Amino acid sequence: MIEKLLFFILILLLAGCGSDTPKADTGTYLGGEVVNPVSNHVILSKDGIFLDSISLDQNNRFLYQFKNTPKGIYTFEHNEEQIVYIEPGDSLLLRVNTFEFDETLTYTGYGASENNLLIEFFLKNEEENNLMIQREIYQQDPATFSRSILSFKNERQDMLDEFLKSHDVSDDFESIAQALVDYDYYARLEVYPMSHFGVDRVDFIKSLPNSFYDYRKKVNFNEAKFIELYPYQRFLFNYFNQAAFREYFTEETYNPLSFTHNLHKLRLIQSEIKNDSVKSFLLTRTIKDYLANSNDKKGGETLYEMYMNQIPSEADKKEIRDLYTANKKIETGKRIPDEQLLTLQQDTVTFETSIKKPAFIFFWSNNNKTHAKRAQQLAESYLEKFPEFTFMAINVNDDYTSWKRSIERYDFKPQNQFLFTGDYNQLVKDLALSSTLKTFIVDQNGFIINAHTNLFSTTFESELLTALNK
Repeated sequence: MIEKLLFFILILLLAGCGSDTPKADTGTYLGGEVVNPVSNHVILSKDGIFLDSISLDQNNRFLYQFKNTPKGIYTFEHNEEQIVYIEPGDSLLLRVNTFEFDETLTYTGYGASENNLLIEFFLKNEEENNLMIQREIYQQDPATFSRSILSFKNERQDMLDEFLKSHDVSDDFESIAQALVDYDYYARLEVYPMSHFGVDRVDFIKSLPNSFYDYRKKVNFNEAKFIELYPYQRFLFNYFNQAAFREYFTEETYNPLSFTHNLHKLRLIQSEIKNDSVKSFLLTRTIKDYLANSNDKKGGETLYEMYMNQIPSEADKKEIRDLYTANKKIETGKRIPDEQLLTLQQDTVTFETSIKKPAFIFFWSNNNKTHAKRAQQLAESYLEKFPEFTFMAINVNDDYTSWKRSIERYDFKPQNQFLFTGDYNQLVKDLALSSTLKTFIVDQNGFIINAHTNLFSTTFESELLTALNK
């Protein structure tokens, strides 16, 4: 009853307010409506730390009052997630439709203009990424490539400059908005030599003009308040991937999943990053990706010990310790840990009762519809090449209704679909499931052939072929 009253008061406060009305002094709020919800709550977090689970009412609305609110980037999640910028005194109302999450997310109220700009930037970046692929921009020569991505940067800079002319925002928000413009550009510069095909990568890196990376002189590698920004994350990872490769490129080919690459990457992060929050984020993501994708038991032990001696965050240390322990359950030759699953007919089955022939098992959720659709298409294409296999598409983190609706909407093969209905945290522990990109290859009895592959990997087809010859 109190929450309904607060929501009603918030609506009244906002009804006559433009988004640039001076901030309120009665508290800080985030509320809104979720159209076509897939669960009964939304999740709020900051700096990767869970803050609260906020219930939806019978009208699919919610309201949250912040306490001791530090300004900055938060993450709002309901099946999918987006960042939201909050300052003390903000009273934000959002509306989102889960069918088209990013495209429908809009804000009204105090602080709305800032957040609507963030969404504009996000959608602009998605549009640019599609153009980068369509126009094969990463395959252009350095001078043409630089002009192409600079034109994208200039368009977003113009958007920001026009916004700042008509909106009075804090210095903190302006710095975050500028970072979004700059680090999208920097991230593309860093990944360019690693994405350029058709020539020897080592010779190509050596051929780049000395001025190509002059911008690095202006970059802050230790800005903790930017770490929730995806462009800043992409820039840092692209930078350290290239920097690591430069350490060994005379000895081995580029492989971001190799022991050699990750050894150098961890060392470079440790030596070059001074801020503990940024360092913990980079080290943890690096070791997590390696443990999730490598079958090198000895290499995993070495990098794990190296990580545990370097990491400043006890919470991150525990997360990786749990993942490392879980990896021991899914070593090659062991039976895949049995899990209870639901079929579309709502029958309860397990891996043991379902696996009757060699299979590859992958995971998806409505959190990432693009990944889900591409994974299912790839899986079907592999069955055409390897009819000896079947596949199991395991949905995680969705309820039965939204899962079934997605299968019907996207025409997924119904006989290959399963829903995990148990505790997701337990599934993570059982299968070392650090990401839905993980794919298992098992034999007809459910014994693991490969627990660290990826349906999207360029080597996946050869891994299926190898599995058949076991």
